[in-house]
Amino acid sequence: MAEARTPLTSVYAPPAAERGWRLEEFYPGAVIRFYSFGRRALAAGLEVLGARGQPVLLPEFVCRDLLSSLDAAGARAVYYPVRRDLRPATPPDRWPQACAALAVDYFGFPQDLEPFRAYAERTGATLIEDNAHGLFSRDEAGAALGLRADLGLFSLRKTLLLPNGAALMVPEDGTLTVPEQSAFSDDPTGRSRGKQALRAVARRFGPRAALRGLELLRGMRGVLKGSRIPLPAADAERVLPEPALPCRELEEPLRAGSPYAEVARRRELYSLVDAQARRAGAEPVFERLPENAAPYGYPFRARPERLPAVLSALAELGLEPLTWPDLPDALAASAPEYYRDVRLVHFLW
Repeated sequence: MAEARTPLTSVYAPPAAERGWRLEEFYPGAVIRFYSFGRRALAAGLEVLGARGQPVLLPEFVCRDLLSSLDAAGARAVYYPVRRDLRPATPPDRWPQACAALAVDYFGFPQDLEPFRAYAERTGATLIEDNAHGLFSRDEAGAALGLRADLGLFSLRKTLLLPNGAALMVPEDGTLTVPEQSAFSDDPTGRSRGKQALRAVARRFGPRAALRGLELLRGMRGVLKGSRIPLPAADAERVLPEPALPCRELEEPLRAGSPYAEVARRRELYSLVDAQARRAGAEPVFERLPENAAPYGYPFRARPERLPAVLSALAELGLEPLTWPDLPDALAASAPEYYRDVRLVHFLW
C-alpha cells in the first residue's frame, strides 16, 4: 500500500481560529467515520471484515478492555509477544493464523510495519494500525500513523479535550468499505462531565489550574473510594463503553486549538519530562523521540530502588504517572516483568 508522505509542516499548518478545523484536513482523501470510543470503532471494523468466529492477532502488551471489541464482533484473540522496546519479539512466520492483525503505535511512536506486512502477505490477513495514542503523529518518512495499513484506529479523546471521540479510517487508496456515519449525541455520560469541567477550567485559567483540579478530584476519590483513579472494571473484556454515539462536537469544526501547536507542545513536554526523569534514574521505553512523532505521553521504567526518586522528580512538575496497561486476564499471570513495569505520564493537560 502506498504511503502518503506529506511534509509535517504543511499538514499541521495552523487553521484559522474563527473557523476551527476538521480532521479531514489532516488526513486528506481518507474515509473517516467517527465513534465515541476506539473500542467501538474497532468492533465496527472487525464486523466489516467478517471477523465473527475468526481469530484476530493482537500484541500481548495490550489493554484488556480492547478485548471487548472482539467480543462485540464475535471474534477471538490470538497473540504475538513483544520485546522491551515494544517491537514484535518473534518473526511473523511464527505468529498464529488470523483473519486480521493489529499493529500498535504505542504512545504515538511509529511501529515498524514491515513484519506485519510480511505476515499479511503470507496469510491474507487484514492489517489494522491501532493509532489510538498518536493523533497527528507521522513516521520519520512523513507517513501518517493510522493510514499505513488497510484500516486505521484513532482515539481523538486521548489527545483533545473532548467528552468522547474516536475514528475509524481507510486510507485514500484503500479498498475496504466502512459503515455509514452514525448519529451524533448531545448527551455525554456522567464520566465525561468531569472531563468537561476540567476542560472549562483549562480554557479559562490554564492547564496548570486544571491539573490542580484533577489532583483535588483524585484525592477526594482516594478518600471516598480507596483508589485515586478508577479501578479496572471486572467486565471490561466483554462490555463496550458508553455512550454508544459520538459527541456532537465531532460533527462541527473542532475548536480545540491549533494541531500544529499541540504537536509542538507535546514534543516540548516530552523533552522537559525526559530530562527531569532521566536525571532521577528513569529509563524511557524509547531511547529517543523520533522526528514527526506527537507523543501521547512519556512512557518509562524505573528500577525499584530508583522509582521513589523518579516519582518525586515528576511530582515537582505536578505530574503523577500511571501504570499501563491493564493486561488481559488470560495473560496477566504469566506475563514477563517488562510488560508490568511501564509507567506513563499523560500529556492531556
